[in-house]
Amino acid sequence: MFELTQQQRAVRKTAREFAESEVEPVAREAEETEEWPREVWEAAVEADLVGVEIPEAYGGPGMEMVESALVSEELARVDAGMCAALGTSFGSRMIAEYGTEEQKDRILRGICSGELIGALANTEPAHGSDAASIETTAEKDGDEYVIDGVKTFITHGTIADYAVTTARTGGDGHGGISAFIVETDRDGFEVESEIHKMGWNASETAQLRFDNVRVPEENLIGQENHGFYQLMDFFEQERVGIAAQSLGIAQGCLEHSLKYVREREQFGQEIGKFQAVRHKVADMAVKVEAARRLTYDAAAKIDAGEDPTKLASMAKLYASEIAEEVASDAVQLHGGNGYTRDYPVERQFRHTKIYQVGEGTSEIQRNIIADELLED
Repeated sequence: MFELTQQQRAVRKTAREFAESEVEPVAREAEETEEWPREVWEAAVEADLVGVEIPEAYGGPGMEMVESALVSEELARVDAGMCAALGTSFGSRMIAEYGTEEQKDRILRGICSGELIGALANTEPAHGSDAASIETTAEKDGDEYVIDGVKTFITHGTIADYAVTTARTGGDGHGGISAFIVETDRDGFEVESEIHKMGWNASETAQLRFDNVRVPEENLIGQENHGFYQLMDFFEQERVGIAAQSLGIAQGCLEHSLKYVREREQFGQEIGKFQAVRHKVADMAVKVEAARRLTYDAAAKIDAGEDPTKLASMAKLYASEIAEEVASDAVQLHGGNGYTRDYPVERQFRHTKIYQVGEGTSEIQRNIIADELLED
């Protein structure tokens, strides 16, 4: 059975204390106003909870995957929308692995110091799951690339200082895509529209337009026409992160439910004494613990340098789906109160759906798992 080390427990304690002291007091307001919580982000930068996996050589804490998952879990346990809002290091994994020394020094240090906020611009209006068919282009012109296209559902697109952007530099399919650092103050870059969502409203989302945006060839990340493969290298880690956030939602909703059923009385007794309620919270707890085992094991496999593909997809699939189930049960246990904004389970329930969509839908995860099981 997987057990946390002393250092991992310390990371969890730090993240939990931050979430309860800094995130919880403002989570409802940030969600309702749809305003990005800059002050909380600044506090997270000070606490080394932004860019947690960035190597120490570039100013980051250099956390491994288990530690990173614990941070995500604890933040999402309080509010998943705020967890998303504080994740401003998009594209940093690709830059850390494939970027030039200049790119690493500039971008990674900027993230850790709070000077830079990042976005990852990959999804397009016509291409979500089918990422190999993107239509944004990057044409070489002397020592520059000229980028044209539209990207959508871009987290932090309205506040980002740079966007790691995928564009077609070669032929059709996987092998013709490259990745670039695109600074958002370049001519031709435009936030075309803000996207309003059912949850995650503290985290801003936008559609971006690239109209003859010129970037120097030094902004190419890694090798030309290898961008798709570079991105895929990190999807397992991203999926474990999504699983960890989903786990956090489920854990938080379970805790709120246990507190509520102990306090709420009907028919002359605590509702937690009714068998139907007791069975429901028992089922919720089993689902949470199963998701925790899958998520931690997948994270540990990454830290051990082993292939995490199947387990990462299993963790992402299961944790995201039980998050919705547990949050729904939590709303039900709260009765009419659960349908109001006075109780956090309502907010967490709305957050859950994105986790079955982002970083590969549940259907895509089932395809990956089946491929891993049935491949020759």
